[in-house]
Amino acid sequence: MKLWQKLSQVKPALVRHLVAKNSRPYEQILEHVRAQNNIWIASQGEYIAWWQQRENATLKISVSDARCHVRTTLENGIIEKFPGEFLDSPTIPCPETTFSGEVWITIDSTLEQKWVLIEILKREGILNYRIADEGEFMLSRQKVGNLLQEIKDRMRRRGGRLLEADISAVRQMVLDKLAAHHLPLLRVWYHPRRNGLVTRAVFSARYDVDRAITNLARIRALEQRYDVPSTFYLRAFCPFYTAQEIKKLAAEPWCPEIALHGEFAANARKYGNELKAAQTEKKYLEKLTGYPILGMGMHGGELTCNLSEHTEHAIQQAGLCYDTTPRPKRYFFPFRKVVDGHLSTAYGLAHSLSDVEILADRNYERVFYERAIAKLNEIYEQNGIFVLMLHPVYFGFLAYLSQPRNWIALVKFFLRYVQTP
Repeated sequence: MKLWQKLSQVKPALVRHLVAKNSRPYEQILEHVRAQNNIWIASQGEYIAWWQQRENATLKISVSDARCHVRTTLENGIIEKFPGEFLDSPTIPCPETTFSGEVWITIDSTLEQKWVLIEILKREGILNYRIADEGEFMLSRQKVGNLLQEIKDRMRRRGGRLLEADISAVRQMVLDKLAAHHLPLLRVWYHPRRNGLVTRAVFSARYDVDRAITNLARIRALEQRYDVPSTFYLRAFCPFYTAQEIKKLAAEPWCPEIALHGEFAANARKYGNELKAAQTEKKYLEKLTGYPILGMGMHGGELTCNLSEHTEHAIQQAGLCYDTTPRPKRYFFPFRKVVDGHLSTAYGLAHSLSDVEILADRNYERVFYERAIAKLNEIYEQNGIFVLMLHPVYFGFLAYLSQPRNWIALVKFFLRYVQTP
């Protein structure tokens, strides 16, 4: 690439850094979220831990004397009588039913795509399922086999993830099976009970720490005023900050969760391939922070794009629990994709809005706030999780430049950048 072309790319980025001011609109967003006391504010690691606990919990439903008795092993779990009625008692009347006994949603053992069905049921909190050859509430091969194959085909075409319409179709099948016996759908709600209240949605902020690690203390001071956790995504081998700065950050009492800002494709040149790069980055960041790194989001890369056909495999095999890499998708809950022919162990979390999507003009702060609130309202209606992607440098580029060590790193990188073919 010619030098003038590189410089033309630097100029818009510099203008955006100088104009973008995240502190004021972000504080307004936090005020808005805090005012709605049924929104859970969590780091991505905290939220995924809850999601895993929910998927691994048990749900027991039994019917006797025209009453449904329900219990779950999930701590702070909420039982919903679909749609939208949250139970305060483990027993509810079912006066019209003639059924008596345990309520099991039975998956036909002969189904070839039963893992698809299980994944959908777990996502929907229908945890009272089993695999068997017969049952009163049977999802048989004849009834759902063709649908599951179609769902699998659509997953393959749509990057390996489930579609909301397919999830709704399976949920409706379960509703119909229960309705035939005049029973309601009782399931585990998506979110926990917090401070005695039903959580209707989740807000989670993430920071791509590409350069401005020195701005994080100011950001956390703002978040702590609202008792807000977040997640910092750090590059393991970064030209803009050092290993010592990462160690110092991780030791701060105000430091929240740290995740990996991966550069697998760029580092594959040094370590052999993307998987080895992922393993090396994760291990090194764990050494610096002193605790396990559970999540990652891919760094866009100043010099190299870090997404390839090998990236999903690297994430899977490196033992990471969740991935918030920005990709074009509209999804409101964690999802697991099919990778290498198997269901991934890493959950995807779709970021819903990013500060880099906001045009850097004089109305930046107003536009940022309005778009964030509009997206939050949309996700609230879907009872999902709002992941807001932010960049520390937009919280004060001049504050970043005020520290001489940052100038040194920028100059060194710029010289390398303009010399790269």
